[in-house]
Amino acid sequence: SSQKAQTGAAPGATMATKTACFSDHGFPRPSPAQPLDEADLDSEMGLSFARQISPNCRLVDCKVPSPTCADAPDDTRLEFKDFKKQAQSLASEFFCSQDVEGMVASVRGLGCLPFHDELAASLLRASLDQKDVTRQAVIPLLIALHEEELMSTAQLARGFEKLVLSWEDLQLDVPGAPGLLVSLLSSRVGLFDKSLFARLPEDLLSRVSCDLPTNLAQRTIQTHLEELRAFKTELHCKIQEHLLRMGTADGLAAWLREECKPAFHHEVVVAACLCSFDGKPSPDAYWTSCFDSGDLRAEKCRMVLDALVQLANSEHLLSETDIQIGFSRVLGIVTTEMEATETRSDFPHLVALLRGAVEKELLAAQFLKLARRLGYGGPLGMQALRWAQRQTPLHSRRVWGSGDLRQMRAEMHDTIEEYFDSHSTEELAQVIEELHLSSKEQVTFLRKLLVAGMERGAQQVALYATEELLGFCWTDQEVEGAFQQLRDIEADLVLDFPEIRECTGKLVKLAVQRGLLKPSYLAVDATSHV
Repeated sequence: SSQKAQTGAAPGATMATKTACFSDHGFPRPSPAQPLDEADLDSEMGLSFARQISPNCRLVDCKVPSPTCADAPDDTRLEFKDFKKQAQSLASEFFCSQDVEGMVASVRGLGCLPFHDELAASLLRASLDQKDVTRQAVIPLLIALHEEELMSTAQLARGFEKLVLSWEDLQLDVPGAPGLLVSLLSSRVGLFDKSLFARLPEDLLSRVSCDLPTNLAQRTIQTHLEELRAFKTELHCKIQEHLLRMGTADGLAAWLREECKPAFHHEVVVAACLCSFDGKPSPDAYWTSCFDSGDLRAEKCRMVLDALVQLANSEHLLSETDIQIGFSRVLGIVTTEMEATETRSDFPHLVALLRGAVEKELLAAQFLKLARRLGYGGPLGMQALRWAQRQTPLHSRRVWGSGDLRQMRAEMHDTIEEYFDSHSTEELAQVIEELHLSSKEQVTFLRKLLVAGMERGAQQVALYATEELLGFCWTDQEVEGAFQQLRDIEADLVLDFPEIRECTGKLVKLAVQRGLLKPSYLAVDATSHV
């Protein structure tokens, strides 16, 4: 059992697998979601939740710090706001019919696979409003969606994290929400990697502990909370002593190894980031008196991010899960505090932390996109994530907005419009670099640039950019591909641009004169397009 806990599992493969009944797909058959109790904790006796490793708790399944040309934009049938409405509607219908097979077919028919983290959140949220018997229906549905490859482990984790961040608001509508959320981590349910339990926020677990009767489950949670609080207290001292006073993460790394509580390591990210918000000099660290409040915050931000990079890359003490969940919780804590105090003084520093984490390739730019789309941190969190995206264009421009195909087309259109306004090939090259276009996308971009030049009667301006950036942004083959694509679709453009054929012929001749196309291309073009 402990070996399974340390290796993690996909939905339906959790710690108590030795007692579960398996389906034909190898996943445990779901059981009702009930609060943790003695039976559920039998396999955990003698184990510390803090020592469990959770490889399948990642919020973002991505191996690179920023999207590249190999990452195709999300191609969905609906825009996200429309999908969100459909997801909520489908969730309501499902709890009336409880037709798993029909629901799976409806979800597949929407054709919006990249948005299914929002579907997971909608289903889990709607389940909290149901009576006990009806609520249980969400478990086989989510497992079925996973088996049909319609919902990944990361999407399910992101949907669950969205509810975790807003548990206090959920409690206002559903008083038992904290306990119901924790019950989803039960081994008998078989939905999440149960070691995610150790990564739940302290205040959420405290609420659950208060609501439980005095039994083994309550005592186990209370013991875990005492261990977590002791870890956080000592962690705060180590950060102050080693990181802020001595300016090194070496002592902190040594302490983390000695403690050997990897499931708490996301708290390192949280505590380190939150300490950087303090702009007051410390009497134990003389260097802090050399800065004013704003500069001290900026210096602490730099130190914290450098320390986290060291702990992640050199010391191998922070996993992707730790970093992603850590920044998710920071986003929730800081925005909640700003809303409670009705102040925005911490907002720029929050953006700086997110920006720095992406620039140092500690946090994947994909996290900013997905967290913003799901609304982590509420309106303030979404705004902070958007600002961080805009300030990291080399990492994030390809996934600005919703990161889908519509957004990519809008980016191309706006870039071309700006070029014809400014005639600056330097700015054009910078944006193209930030978009990380694939060869196919480069051809499409060039074709759009050429069409825009003809529509404006500015063919020379379009060809000038094509020539200036040849060899830097695109190749000879991509230029020729753009002209071929232009010829291939001119029949579709003729209604809006009646002179397209004649203008394209003239453009081809001008391109040959500039050396952008080989003279032999004229003959080929003439025979292909009479």
